[in-house]
Amino acid sequence: MNRRHFLAALGTTACAGSVLPALGQYLIPEGQVRLVFNENPYGPSPRALAEVRKVLSLSAYYPDSPYDYPIRDDLMDVIAADHGLSHDNLFISSGSNEGLQAALLAFGSEGKVLTPSLTYDAHLGYAEGLGVSVVRVPLRDDLQVDLDAMEAMVDESVKVVYLANPNNPTGLPMDSGRLRDFCRKVGPKALVIVDEAYNELAENPARDTLIDLVRDGQNILVTRTFSKIFGMAGMRVGYGLGRPDIIAKTFKYIMAWPNGIGLTAAYHSYIDKEFIAFSRNKVLEGRAMVEKTLADVGLNPVASDANFVFVDSGRDGMVVRKAMADEGVLINAGYEGYPHYIRISMGRLEDLQTFDRVFKRVMARA
Repeated sequence: MNRRHFLAALGTTACAGSVLPALGQYLIPEGQVRLVFNENPYGPSPRALAEVRKVLSLSAYYPDSPYDYPIRDDLMDVIAADHGLSHDNLFISSGSNEGLQAALLAFGSEGKVLTPSLTYDAHLGYAEGLGVSVVRVPLRDDLQVDLDAMEAMVDESVKVVYLANPNNPTGLPMDSGRLRDFCRKVGPKALVIVDEAYNELAENPARDTLIDLVRDGQNILVTRTFSKIFGMAGMRVGYGLGRPDIIAKTFKYIMAWPNGIGLTAAYHSYIDKEFIAFSRNKVLEGRAMVEKTLADVGLNPVASDANFVFVDSGRDGMVVRKAMADEGVLINAGYEGYPHYIRISMGRLEDLQTFDRVFKRVMARA
């Protein structure tokens, strides 16, 4: 979209009180089904959007003090209280990505970063570009993270271990008991970062989270995001939980001012339990629909605990992705070492019905 079209969209909708519908039509072309970035198209919470409208005029100012945006402290209060922690155990960042990048720079610059070979890696590539050494450990044959192999590789040269739980793009959670044991054994040698971006969508979030190890004072940093179940990917709010010394060291590398509008939406989304339950139910319903579509064409998807499904398509995944995109359905593929695999994110249920029709048509072709 060029600048003239952007301004035209702004002008034609300003009198209606919101530019969001018109901008949405430009950002996502009519008829396109977007199942590629693990977003929650049902968010943000309607209550959060109502509160955001009340503070839009504050967007003229940098939210650099509690006086300007007291909602930041309110957000930290509810998160800390939820987990039996204090503000000293918590940082807020521009999405969890900024927090992950900051932690890698703070701790990874002192040695190596150890990570699974197939995992979420935007922050890893960023750190490598700034000189951090990243060592990747292959997954097991069952696509599970090989904690045994990783534990054996942690020596004095390794300063950070990064794990996503559930992992992305597989959607597989790690056994919570084994992961806790791993963190307790590895923690004395290296900081363990556990990225829990999809925890709220796991089968048993309370069992699978490692925030209890933060309370125990272990050498662990847990990151969370408002980009997934809360449906706020465009507002860029995340947070990290750890010992005060870990938080303080990481926060020195946090660059951006907080997103004041995002903080308002995050707080009101976080306390909107009805919306969280609604989103979770929609994701689970959609995931079952996608799994059925895949089974209908003879595919066996990986059992996912997230808002996406990973599956071996039996053919070049990039070819499948292009064929789907040609018919207006965006999915992901192109995973190094896994050329046949594709990943389908959850969308609205009507989008997943479109996915069903298009995918079956694509897979039926010779």
